[in-house]
Amino acid sequence: MKSTAYLFQSTLIVIWWILISIDENIYQFFSFSSITKKAYFNLLVPDLALLGVLSLVRAYWKNRDLSLIILGAFSYATLFCINASFSGLDGLLPTSIMFFGWMFNLFLCYPKKFMRESITKSKRVLAVKTIIQIICFWALFLIAIPLIIAHTVADEVIFTGSPLKIGLSSLGFFLFSVLGLSSGYVMVKFGEGTPLPLDATKKLVIKGPYKKLRNPMAVAGVGQILSIALFFNSFALMFYAILGGIAWHIIVRPIEEADLEKKFGEHYLVYKSDTACWFPKFRKP
Repeated sequence: MKSTAYLFQSTLIVIWWILISIDENIYQFFSFSSITKKAYFNLLVPDLALLGVLSLVRAYWKNRDLSLIILGAFSYATLFCINASFSGLDGLLPTSIMFFGWMFNLFLCYPKKFMRESITKSKRVLAVKTIIQIICFWALFLIAIPLIIAHTVADEVIFTGSPLKIGLSSLGFFLFSVLGLSSGYVMVKFGEGTPLPLDATKKLVIKGPYKKLRNPMAVAGVGQILSIALFFNSFALMFYAILGGIAWHIIVRPIEEADLEKKFGEHYLVYKSDTACWFPKFRKP
């Protein structure tokens, strides 16, 4: 599972450096006004060596020390980007990407720290926690990041601004939002926990949306972003949604499912085999 994550990370880093090297427009998306292009590309060799190559090696060689070295390299690169953004008051897109890369590697190094069963007994408190989590998630992934992308990337038009497009995108956003909210409600009521892995459910949830989907909140999140992309005619936001879904599927999902299998054993394995991940199975009566 972690091997796939590190391989995915290495691939993205190499592709990213290739793209900014061959396309000036892409370079401009990820540049900082306080850093010259020559100074920027002086980071290419250490970045590829410490992040790209070491991630590739780690994908095939399970070594704790190597994971920590990669985390340290991401920590330095993230602080570098944060400083560059403050200096030039720009570069929010590359800084945000580096921050998420750092968080991702922190998760890979200390997964157990990010996955703990909730100790809260009051369902009212759990409900409040879940609402706060959903608000924070929506504010970050549905507002802040799309705004940064829209501000940075000069988008092209996918569809014309027809009433049909506006209606479909608005309906889609509403339905996916309802799916996300109802999934959170079911987690609190029947799972006695929250959607956040740091405050996870005590019981396996197989009711409500979880009857048809193992991960309805992930489906809801990707669907919401795709709806926003359709509404604003944004290729960049569509790419953001698809890449986020792929990253979650091949990196986060296996780690979460391994944790659920450890907690709930055969009960979870049966549920997993009978229930779809992304697209619900509709059986004939």
